[in-house]
Amino acid sequence: MTRRNKVRIDMTPMVDVAFLLLIFFMSTTQFKPPEQVAVNLPLSSSEIHVPETGTIILTVNETGQVFISSETGRDIQALAPDNMLEAIVNWRGRNPSAVVVVKGDRDASFGAMADLMDALAQAKTLRFNLMTDLKKRTPRDEAAPSAAGD
Repeated sequence: MTRRNKVRIDMTPMVDVAFLLLIFFMSTTQFKPPEQVAVNLPLSSSEIHVPETGTIILTVNETGQVFISSETGRDIQALAPDNMLEAIVNWRGRNPSAVVVVKGDRDASFGAMADLMDALAQAKTLRFNLMTDLKKRTPRDEAAPSAAGD
C-alpha cells in the first residue's frame, strides 16, 4: 500500500492578485459627474438608448426654466424665452450632426415644453429625442393587453 502525499495549494498569491485587481479597477473607474440641473424624468416603456457623445441637451426643470448644454454638462447655459431660438441655432451651427435630446421634468408645465418645441421647429430641428426613465414592467402590465382582447 502506497501513501499519497497531500498536495497543499497556497492561496495567498491568488488573493493578492484579486485585491490588486480590485484596487486597480476602483482607482481607474470614472463615475458619472453630478447633473447641473436635476430633473425627475417621466416614465416610459421605451428602451431606446441615447448616444453618449455628439448630443445637445435641452433641459426643462420643474419651474419651466430651460437650459442648454453638451453631453459633458460643463458648458451649461440658461436660456431666456426671448433668446431660446437664437441659442438653439448657434449650438446647432457648432455641431450640425449632433443629436438633440430634450430632458423635461415630469412636473414641468406644458407651456414651457410647448415653447421649447416651437423654438425647435423654428430652428428647423424637427427630430429630437425625449429622455425618459424606464418604467418597470409588472406581470399585471403584461397580462393587461391580452385581457383587453377577450
